[in-house]
Amino acid sequence: MRFNSPLSAALSGQFLLEDSAVPGFLAQLAQLLTATSTAPGQPRPDGALQPAACFAISADATSVQLRGYGSLDEVPAGSVAVTVVRGVMMPEDDYDWDYGYVPGTRTLGARIQQADAHPNIIAHVGHFITPGGSVMGVESFADIVAGTTKPFVSFVDMMCSAGAWSGCGADKIVVGKTGITGSIGTKWDGLDMSGYLEKMGLKQVTVTATESTEKTRAFDEALKGKPALLRSQMLDPLNDVFVAAIKQYRPNATPDTLTGKLFVGQAAVDAGLADQVGSLQDAIQLAFDLAGEAGSVVGSTTASSFSSTNPQSPTMSLFGNKNKTTALTAVLALSGQTGLTAETTKAANEELAAAGITDAAIITQSEYTDLVAKAGQVATLTASVNTLTADKTKLTTDLATANTALTASQAEVTRLGALGGAAPTTAGKAEGDQQDAPKAHAWFDKNADHNKDAEALLS
Repeated sequence: MRFNSPLSAALSGQFLLEDSAVPGFLAQLAQLLTATSTAPGQPRPDGALQPAACFAISADATSVQLRGYGSLDEVPAGSVAVTVVRGVMMPEDDYDWDYGYVPGTRTLGARIQQADAHPNIIAHVGHFITPGGSVMGVESFADIVAGTTKPFVSFVDMMCSAGAWSGCGADKIVVGKTGITGSIGTKWDGLDMSGYLEKMGLKQVTVTATESTEKTRAFDEALKGKPALLRSQMLDPLNDVFVAAIKQYRPNATPDTLTGKLFVGQAAVDAGLADQVGSLQDAIQLAFDLAGEAGSVVGSTTASSFSSTNPQSPTMSLFGNKNKTTALTAVLALSGQTGLTAETTKAANEELAAAGITDAAIITQSEYTDLVAKAGQVATLTASVNTLTADKTKLTTDLATANTALTASQAEVTRLGALGGAAPTTAGKAEGDQQDAPKAHAWFDKNADHNKDAEALLS
């Protein structure tokens, strides 16, 4: 590899790179400084041969041999797009004398987005063979991987540092038996070349503007053995963002994964940085499986089965179409395990709400059991309320009927009270009245029982 942007970025501290890749850059620097570099001196050839615009594998393939296509329109329907992230990750395309044309993360991200929108593609596989790379562009690239609407599976040969950030947002992660991932952390390596330059008779003179008192101060102090300012101004803030992304995409990862430690094969699965150990063929089969499950839910193209050596490929749930958030991916990964917590589901629900999904929510099994019990109590109380409401309605009706009868009775009493004879009088002879009272007929018997009763009533 010739002296190009990866080396200059590494020396300027703009890298999230696994340490094992750094000595190679330092060796190149030593060769250049001692004029013993064997790197080709000619410029990048004009019109350097570039690989196919896209790589994919169809459902009827019998091996994992990928085929290149000039455009997505040439890809057979129902295929899985395969994106290879190889070497040191840089934002822009480059040409390496060992590997030829190397697409940057900007180009790789654009290809993933184009494939995600094309009807011939039903899923993605990201094949990671990278120790990490430039800080520039890695966040955007990671967001693209996590944001695909079709299932995305990351396969790990080496997925370290910036590579781990980029690939961890996939639906599933398959790691090879010797696959390496981790190196999640932030570090700066600087070279104090002042002594070497002095031996060459060179002296560096630095002048800053009057108001540029903080210009490169953090790096200058770090080279003098005072790293506190660089750590607080750059390393810790960058690391906070890096770690937050890992926690978001892989919430069941163990605490030691965030310390910069490396994990190989099964250890990566045990640490929560991968979902299963397998081959690239297994990763492709898993992508077809996820696409098939998603197709049964959302009506997209259903994939045929791809030849697989792994009979235990996990299946997806209702959310297999990846119309979901990264936290929701974590919830699905934890489904059926004891590690699913209220905090995890809360984070997923917050992201669902932020995405405008308000008619669905995630709850834990214990919360669901509690809700079922409360629903039973509510049903019982509702039945009681309905009974009391019916009783109240009947009593209201009976009271209205009684009030009507009472009103009618009061009216009848008033009517009877207004009739004549209500105030009885006594018979008597008015003063001055000379008319004799009529005499009773001989046939009138005042001692008869009925006449006695009538007299008693009139008296």
